[in-house]
Amino acid sequence: MTGKSNRRFLAVDGGGTKTVLLVGDDEGHLLSFSRGGSSNLKSRPWDEVKAELSGLIRHGLEQSGSSRDQVAGIVLGLGGSDRPEDRARIVEFLSAELPQQAVITVYNDAITALAAGTFGERGMVLISGTGSICCAFDPVTEEYVRVGGWGYVFGDEGSGFDLGKKGLQAVMKAYDGRTAPTLLTDKILTRLSIASPDKLITTIYESDNMRAKVASLSPAVFEAAKEGDAAAEFIVSEAVRELAALVAATHNKLKLGSDRTPLILSGGVFQEPYFLESFTECPEIRSLSLDIRCLNVPPVIGSYYFAVKQAGLLVTPEMINRIQQQCNDKGEKQDDTAHKPYNDNGTNQ
Repeated sequence: MTGKSNRRFLAVDGGGTKTVLLVGDDEGHLLSFSRGGSSNLKSRPWDEVKAELSGLIRHGLEQSGSSRDQVAGIVLGLGGSDRPEDRARIVEFLSAELPQQAVITVYNDAITALAAGTFGERGMVLISGTGSICCAFDPVTEEYVRVGGWGYVFGDEGSGFDLGKKGLQAVMKAYDGRTAPTLLTDKILTRLSIASPDKLITTIYESDNMRAKVASLSPAVFEAAKEGDAAAEFIVSEAVRELAALVAATHNKLKLGSDRTPLILSGGVFQEPYFLESFTECPEIRSLSLDIRCLNVPPVIGSYYFAVKQAGLLVTPEMINRIQQQCNDKGEKQDDTAHKPYNDNGTNQ
């Protein structure tokens, strides 16, 4: 689809596993999607993050038939970008990559995911992908609250990484004879194409992106739990409790009261129906007055809405409907892990 406007807006959603860049115009025409690896500042070296973003911008403009001079603005929702010094270095870097008129704004990826689900209205967002975080924002008071999202060393409870890590721990405990055998052993070894648990050391610790590799094992945990494996069921129940605690703490901090507050669920973990049902039916969540919505467009759409708004344009119902229809037509959805990511050399991996 060709946009009618000459202006281009770039939108980025980047986490611990992948980054998506969208190029659109000011009328809601989505011109191209490009994908790459992690752009989380706290899980990759800065030089690699810069190369990832630079390659995605170049690829996105080429794919959309756009030029650098057409870029009016870019909004990035990036994991690990809450601190002012992190945002400043991203803005400084992109100022040299983009034309002078381009407005550059950086948010935590949770805020842009929230915008994708509420179009800028008050609400909460819970993300459980490679990492986990819960945020709330009230545009009337401009109050912002975040809970969790402290990284895989001392946070990210209930995330894909957390599920995968605990699955690996259960396998090694069973291998040692410290616990009973578990279905997780065969499921994780099969997923990684290795023969025995002692091979896990090299496979995991020497992988290019250890966090992503471990997070990719969460489906094996879900499979084992659905088959009644006690170790896997316990891991899932712990993840549900941890995520519910993030939501409850966020809800209390923002003093949202008894209104039915939108709670947007985003991230690959919530794409598992078994886990989604376990979470939404848990007592801690049911006790809160929430309007729970699974994000039905990619989180990068929230960055696009912000980019359009910062140019002084309205996000109209017609634009929202057009975007939703294009996402449906292109097969774009909340979790796009089924798509192969873009490499800097223009190939798919």
